[in-house]
Amino acid sequence: MKNIIHIPKPTYPWPTVQSLISETFYEEESSWYDTDYDFMSPESIKRYKKQRIVQVGAFMSPTTTDRDIFRPIGRFAVYVTTFDDYVELMPLEELKVFRDRIFEVMTGEDPRPEEKGILRQMAAARKEWLANGMPQFWIDRISTNFHRFITYGIMEETPFKFNKTYPSLARYLMIRAYSIGMVTYGDLIEPATGFALPVDIYNHPVIQRLVMLLSNIIAIQNDYASIRKEMTIESERFNIIFILQNEHNISFEEACIEGLRIHDEFVKEMESLSVCLPDFYPYQKEVENYVYHMKLMVTGCNSWYYEGGTQRYSPNGFAVTPDGQDPIPLNFEVKHISRE
Repeated sequence: MKNIIHIPKPTYPWPTVQSLISETFYEEESSWYDTDYDFMSPESIKRYKKQRIVQVGAFMSPTTTDRDIFRPIGRFAVYVTTFDDYVELMPLEELKVFRDRIFEVMTGEDPRPEEKGILRQMAAARKEWLANGMPQFWIDRISTNFHRFITYGIMEETPFKFNKTYPSLARYLMIRAYSIGMVTYGDLIEPATGFALPVDIYNHPVIQRLVMLLSNIIAIQNDYASIRKEMTIESERFNIIFILQNEHNISFEEACIEGLRIHDEFVKEMESLSVCLPDFYPYQKEVENYVYHMKLMVTGCNSWYYEGGTQRYSPNGFAVTPDGQDPIPLNFEVKHISRE
């Protein structure tokens, strides 16, 4: 019998709201894979269909019940996730070209017929957002943040993974906030609620700090949910548990405790800022609703990991092994448990 390692689950002082449409987009999601993701292997597509990625979009935008409003949000959830997997160890010069073409498509250009189908998904989402009333300045914002996700996140991670070295904790937190994709994914709050934050409000230091807190909280949340998968990937370096073990020379169990302590401090800071927002007149209610939906993103994503039925983090459930090697066999079991 294998030994069992217990991984504590993050907890939050905020509500979890259940989506009414989380189970209704699987047929559309499957058609997206079949028509626009054929640049991936058939086995990867088969596994993605079991990962319920479109469902996480619904869990994280749980107050959205209009299917037309949700559709581009669901597309984004799928293409940001599959893109991250696909380019994880792509040579940087090649990734730069891909990144710049994505920005062109997300801001207004149509993809050429011979280009990868994921660009068609990005163009379709842009057109749907515009049809739903989102302004061009918001389109430019989510496109810029996607560019930053690649530049300051994925591209900053890549050298550590190629060299099989660990960053410092401080560097990890900066890079991971971008590489988890939440700086750009958080932009989906606005089409979900039907209000795009004015540029000066979005750029306010309090809002920007909340954006980074949202990103770091979900990054650590993801590290705990995905730990079993990442323990089987020899090139994986960007998990806070591994980082803490390396930096402080502590046990796996001690690193789990310390990682959650850091996570909980971010949660406390987000709550403290949310109850003491600046005066954003005449948009105070809209900003308060935006921050409320940030919290729903946190609790919704956490709920999806453990209650959504995804096979993304189960054995043989991940679409690809990023380093192209066979997974490392584990001589123990990983079990996620609630904190008392």
